[in-house]
Amino acid sequence: MAISAWPLPTLSSMVDLGSRAKKAETHSSAHSDPIQLTSRFAALKEGLISGENLAVNNSWQRLLRQLPGEIDQVSSLGSAAIPTISFEDTTDPTQAEPFLEQLHRRGVGIVRGVVPKDTALAWSQEAAEYVEQNTATSFPPTSARPHDIFWSPPQVKARAHSNIIATQKFVMSIWKSKADNASVTPRFPISYADRMSLSTAWRAPQRGPYAHIDGGSVERWEPDGYGRAGTYKDIFCGRWEEYDPWESSSRLGVTSDLYHRAGACSIFRMFQGWLALEPITSSGPGSVRVCPLPRLATAYFLLRPFFSPASSPSTATSTTPAPPPPNGDQWAFNHPQNSILHGALPSYAQEISPTLHPHLQLDRSMIAVPDLEPGDYLVWHPDLIHSIHTPTDNEHPATTPTPMTTTGTPTYIYLPATPLTQTNALYLARQRKTFLLGHPGPDFGGGRGESGHGGRPGVQDVNDAGGDDGLRAMGLLPWDEEEADGDEERAVLAMANGILFPDLYDML
Repeated sequence: MAISAWPLPTLSSMVDLGSRAKKAETHSSAHSDPIQLTSRFAALKEGLISGENLAVNNSWQRLLRQLPGEIDQVSSLGSAAIPTISFEDTTDPTQAEPFLEQLHRRGVGIVRGVVPKDTALAWSQEAAEYVEQNTATSFPPTSARPHDIFWSPPQVKARAHSNIIATQKFVMSIWKSKADNASVTPRFPISYADRMSLSTAWRAPQRGPYAHIDGGSVERWEPDGYGRAGTYKDIFCGRWEEYDPWESSSRLGVTSDLYHRAGACSIFRMFQGWLALEPITSSGPGSVRVCPLPRLATAYFLLRPFFSPASSPSTATSTTPAPPPPNGDQWAFNHPQNSILHGALPSYAQEISPTLHPHLQLDRSMIAVPDLEPGDYLVWHPDLIHSIHTPTDNEHPATTPTPMTTTGTPTYIYLPATPLTQTNALYLARQRKTFLLGHPGPDFGGGRGESGHGGRPGVQDVNDAGGDDGLRAMGLLPWDEEEADGDEERAVLAMANGILFPDLYDML
């Protein structure tokens, strides 16, 4: 499902928001219709908020009152809302603490110069040569897709690089657990082998970027998805102010891919991330826009399916008295709940639309990530709304009449920050095998992948790039349990070592 992302009216026209959204609830328009799912999703929605109808309705009203001011603030700040820090300053508390505070608030940040610029540029060239030498996994030069390569020399070197691992520890330090015995530690990152985008000329369709969230879609409402861990319990109980986007124990039991979508991430990422190998301008091809409101925006898109503009059919199909609609925008609680989960379909990413999610004012709340230089590391919260900029013909007119436009894209490596957990250790054991065989990562389907590629790195290359920490991140060397900070972390390391190196333990 593709949902367009055109500009929407400002919040000063609150009445228009209601009327436009009401029309979207009941009429058909391309790529903006709310889609009825099977009836079990209606029952699922009823069960999620059972006994909490009034509390959820009141929380929705509070949310609609708070969103405008927060959106005004990020809109006025623009790219300045996104915190940045130099890698060399991450060990200076006077620089690091303000950065981490803003990262916690905004859910997105940039660490500059994690890899030296010359090194990053050399990696870009090395990646191009690897693909040119091994054409089986490359796409035509007019393809906009990421290349299905996982084990090129630059990717392997980047994942093992000491500065990358240090940066991942640094940014993941803002995650905390309410449970003292939670089996998670951000101090020992593991490598997640994702793909990369290469600098090529490709044809971009005439459409704007669409806002979305990775990590599943309908799973966020499903009891067997995020519900298993109660990740969003506070939101569905009418207490969105108490929801903590940075609480890790409530994400350990999550199943984020119930429908086995190829390429969907099945592990717990504390941050999604890009390592730039070439310059990426704030408005050029491949640039990123984000909605830096990790608590409010998440609460909004999760609660949105329970409400409709007042007097729409979804609010007038029950004899059960509904709580009074919110003042101002006249949205009402659905009685009974329908099966719509706005922007969510099984096996697709969660899409966010100005029509289906009008109060987010995406034309104002989505702000451009500042320019990235080679070696800069961009990270964002896994629930953060984001979009990737795809230029249109109006921005880059084609030299010959064509419905498509040719433009260049930058080179970057997908590089999430991933903690050590039981689920992640189990995944790492499978990924280690794919690395040794040159096959795609476990989340990306089977096939021979790069097994026959020339120049594919091996274990020694990981060691050369990152030493012991690089080997451990790839599951190639046991963790030293003496490095644990307390008994709980020691137990996590022992658990991971038992999974990855069972010969070291008596498994009886």
